[in-house]
Amino acid sequence: MLRVENLSKHYSARRAVDNISFSLKSGEVTALLGINGAGKTTTLRMLTGYITPTSGAIFFENENILNEREKLLSHIGYLPESPALYNDMTIEDFLVYMYRLRMATRENETAAVDRALARCALTERRHDYIASLSAGFRKRVGLAQAIIHEPKVLLLDEPIADLDPRQIREIKALLAELRKDHAILVSSHILKEVHEFADRILLMHNGKILADAQATSIPAGDLESWFMQHTEAA
Repeated sequence: MLRVENLSKHYSARRAVDNISFSLKSGEVTALLGINGAGKTTTLRMLTGYITPTSGAIFFENENILNEREKLLSHIGYLPESPALYNDMTIEDFLVYMYRLRMATRENETAAVDRALARCALTERRHDYIASLSAGFRKRVGLAQAIIHEPKVLLLDEPIADLDPRQIREIKALLAELRKDHAILVSSHILKEVHEFADRILLMHNGKILADAQATSIPAGDLESWFMQHTEAA
């Protein structure tokens, strides 16, 4: 679905992302796991076209779309760690606004908004003002705007950070639903939670991907030692 080859981002002598390669598959949740500063957010921002890579290529269905930002964004939905939401809008008004921004049309607007509300379990809250929402519901609104244009790939930056245990369960259940129709890349630094919802784990450290493993190949009790083994060796 989405393939990254030799992607790098350098800031003078600092290599924030250093020659990484991986691919995302439809129906699979891939976790980009690493401590803060590992290069996860920079990677996601390059995949959205927000940051221009120093080198490398991004392929969508075997077409290199690195330099075609509009085409890139039409295939990708992005949830930043802190979603830019408008507190003075209702959930429905915000999603209508985001649909018009992304699609530059009002055609099929109502159906698209209703679908995003339903998939993110927001239908009954559609008239609530965003200012009144809890952190968990704000994440849901962020996810709803990320899927409003029916992208094939979802990039989610720390979607469970700062949530309480109940809200984390709700987001994990939502990811299980969304994975049916999307290739999903989730960045996180939370070892235990990642292991519970990811199919595959990419371990990132100092801008490099040190390991690429199926989550089921790492026993839950060994995840921390697996993480430390690779990062300390680097």
